[in-house]
Amino acid sequence: MENSINTSKEIEAVKIKKAVPAVLALMMFALVIDNSFKIISTDLASAFNLSASAVSWQVTLAGLVIGIGAIVYASLSDSISVRNLLIIGILLICIGSLLGFIFQKSFLMIIISRMIQSAGLGSAETLYVIFVAKYFKDSEQKKFLGFSTSCYAISQVIGTITGGYIATYLHWTILFLVPLLTLLILPFILKYVPKEKSKDESVDFIGFILVASIAASLILFVSGFQWMYLGILLVVLVLFVIYISKNQKAFISIKFFKNKNFISVLCVAFVIYTVQLAFIFMFPFLIQSIYKYRLDQVSLLLVPSYILAAIVGAMSGNVAKKLGSKQCIQMAIMGIIVSLLLGTFFIETSVGVLVFAMILFSSSFALMYAPMIDTLTRTISKENSGTALGFYNFCLNIAASIGITYVAALMEAKPLGKNITGLFNNAISIQYSNVLFVLAIISAVSLLLYWSLIGRTEEVKNK
Repeated sequence: MENSINTSKEIEAVKIKKAVPAVLALMMFALVIDNSFKIISTDLASAFNLSASAVSWQVTLAGLVIGIGAIVYASLSDSISVRNLLIIGILLICIGSLLGFIFQKSFLMIIISRMIQSAGLGSAETLYVIFVAKYFKDSEQKKFLGFSTSCYAISQVIGTITGGYIATYLHWTILFLVPLLTLLILPFILKYVPKEKSKDESVDFIGFILVASIAASLILFVSGFQWMYLGILLVVLVLFVIYISKNQKAFISIKFFKNKNFISVLCVAFVIYTVQLAFIFMFPFLIQSIYKYRLDQVSLLLVPSYILAAIVGAMSGNVAKKLGSKQCIQMAIMGIIVSLLLGTFFIETSVGVLVFAMILFSSSFALMYAPMIDTLTRTISKENSGTALGFYNFCLNIAASIGITYVAALMEAKPLGKNITGLFNNAISIQYSNVLFVLAIISAVSLLLYWSLIGRTEEVKNK
């Protein structure tokens, strides 16, 4: 009897290990899709005769949905099996992609389709981490989680090249058909991911709605600085605080927000991560406007920065151990500031300067990720680390969406068309140079926040 039980357990363990490539492939494919849609904004702007701020909504709202989806899927995994959630994710990816292709002549439908698609894309990365944590021992988890880091870096390269080449040599609408390939992964998920019975646990839908409303109203305010949205933001924020204070079953406890160190890390991360996708979103517009490169050529210019960022990211943990998290974070933010200033003052020198600036920019963010996570986890107890990291990643996604929103508005802001530096005569160069300078200032603000909120206290502790 015992032998048969052991044999069944061994068979189940083999099946679970065979499920890893399938879930990992879905995660990587989802990231490739998301990255490929980010780079085609210039083609969408041309196709629909839209401004940068208008076309940015297809990236901004998709990022918002992915960010909220990360929290929702993590919460749902307590009551619904990972297997069923992955199936739902694939179906949402395919439904959104088909709608986008069918209604390709309507930009509004493209935005709606991207949001549905992103609701599915958001499942992959979150559920892979949960799958590994659920079915593997601590000794094996690091190995399988390491795969996800590598896949993230590889997906940036593949996604950027895929988007650039399909948009240039086929048509950007073909990108909506590529996600249908996720259906090929579905049989392997059905075969190898374990079936589990659903548990009768409540899902905090009210909390999710309030968080989504906070993020949406903040993005709307940043896009046009209309005070009505700021008023809505403040009202929803108050309701959210009251809700998590009164409801013990809320997806995040009020205790997190009473922890000054936790809030300090969130503030610094939120400010600096708005800059990350802001520069990446602007890069294709900048290169095409000033140097007249095609989108496939622009995508190739981004490849070195992603490859080197992957190498730096893999080394960041060991570097942080030797130098300390504080030194790594300060070095990273200073690297970001320098890269943006290089673009500001040498924007017309050559494409090579901008490629180097992007390499320094991306590598600096890669250097900062692990030390920032280390700083965050040191502010909370181990049993709360999962919730804290989930909310942290949600904040990074929302920060990225806000960054795209405000940089798109800055690219068209008339006050930034003034020749502040006196270095350029070309109106386009002046505009982009000034936008990069604003991004450098925002990065400097994050460095000041880090030093005043976190750096000084860490200095005192070390003494």
